[in-house]
Amino acid sequence: MKHIVKLLSAVALMFVGVSSYAQSPSPFHVGIKAGANFTNISTDLKDYSSKTATGYGLGAMARFDIKKTYIQTELFFSEKNSKFEGDRQGSFEVKSKQIEIPVVIGHKFVNLPLFSLRGFAGGVYTNTFDDKFSGSKINETVKFDNFDKNNIGYRLGVGVDVLKFTLDVSYDGSFSKTNKEIGSKPNTWMVSLGWFIL
Repeated sequence: MKHIVKLLSAVALMFVGVSSYAQSPSPFHVGIKAGANFTNISTDLKDYSSKTATGYGLGAMARFDIKKTYIQTELFFSEKNSKFEGDRQGSFEVKSKQIEIPVVIGHKFVNLPLFSLRGFAGGVYTNTFDDKFSGSKINETVKFDNFDKNNIGYRLGVGVDVLKFTLDVSYDGSFSKTNKEIGSKPNTWMVSLGWFIL
């Protein structure tokens, strides 16, 4: 009987501690996150088709809560891959390394002490500091390597928070063409898992 009482007491203390954390009055939170991305670059070219390829990303995040609404920004390193297949020119891959700075506004549709369900939207600035091409010989008349290094796009997504952990599923699109000659626009889905340190 004593062991049962001790066990119940320990469980009760654990829930009290978790509830105290979840009801923390501080509206400012800082954390880290990482995830996988799935990128497809659409183009105006008829001789090439784009295929989705997988990459990864990791970085830091900061969130400011205003009741059920919040503002979140991130500093994120991403490696994105994409594939092009040509009718007669063969196929090749593009691998790019980027720094992303998204700023989104979100709303918590379900906001419980230990759990929240969110939706968010905002803008994202992307700087590409390295890109590489590999595969079959590229048609030299098509300037695939003439991509803009800086791009501004948008982000839409949904997320779930459980205690200190956060899971996001988001979609990034571009407002403008990153290569006007081939009419390219990147489209990226990302699944990320984060942990709030504060």
